[in-house]
Amino acid sequence: MIKSIFLTAFDLTKKNAIVLIGVFLSIVLLSFLMGLLGELLRQQIIASVVFNIFSLIVNITFTIATIKLAFAIISDQTLLFDAIKPTKIEALKIVRSSFYLILLIISMLFLTLGFLELLGVIDPSFTAFFDDLSKDPNHLFNYTATHLTYTFAILLLIILPTLIIYIRLGFVNYLIIDKGIEVGSAFMISYQFTKGKLGFIILLYLAIIALNIIGLAFLLVGVLFTIPMSFIIIALAYRYLFPKELLEEPSFLI
Repeated sequence: MIKSIFLTAFDLTKKNAIVLIGVFLSIVLLSFLMGLLGELLRQQIIASVVFNIFSLIVNITFTIATIKLAFAIISDQTLLFDAIKPTKIEALKIVRSSFYLILLIISMLFLTLGFLELLGVIDPSFTAFFDDLSKDPNHLFNYTATHLTYTFAILLLIILPTLIIYIRLGFVNYLIIDKGIEVGSAFMISYQFTKGKLGFIILLYLAIIALNIIGLAFLLVGVLFTIPMSFIIIALAYRYLFPKELLEEPSFLI
């Protein structure tokens, strides 16, 4: 299925290359300019706050627009501005979903860390390791292979549960844009429909990473094609994981 998704995404990206590359370059250029402006306003507190709010609005706008654009392309719709223009309701839902997801991730990390400490899995040497590296990264080479293996194994135990939850909730924004449902419903449906599909999603993301590494290998020019193609791949994967006929059932559209 991943091969089929990639082949379809390649054909669609090639067919709509001008639009996709144009949108991607616009995002990159605007992000670069905003980064420069942010540096200039860093010392001005009020201006910096206003700028951060503006940056949030821009990021949400681009998030919604790219999702809608990908949906329009995979559905073979006419690419009109009105079709990808974000609405106020969509923007507010995306803000809420992002806030809830960040809150959930932080909570999961602290819960996992607390649970491992309660079990006695984490000892003082774990935190001492990172304190030492923060002072001098070169101290990494002073540790034995056994100590490094223990440290990174514990780090994996802390991150893994949160990563699994994050992956299974990775299509929340797509559900909000596609079906216009409430944020809570989007979280529940994303978690429900990705049950048993974790391996597929992980392999998909690894393949996307590999694709963009190949794009980087071509003197950075390749990413002009591979990153827009990645948008299409995720939209196609969404359609595979969340079939329209199932999502149309009243029990899912809460």
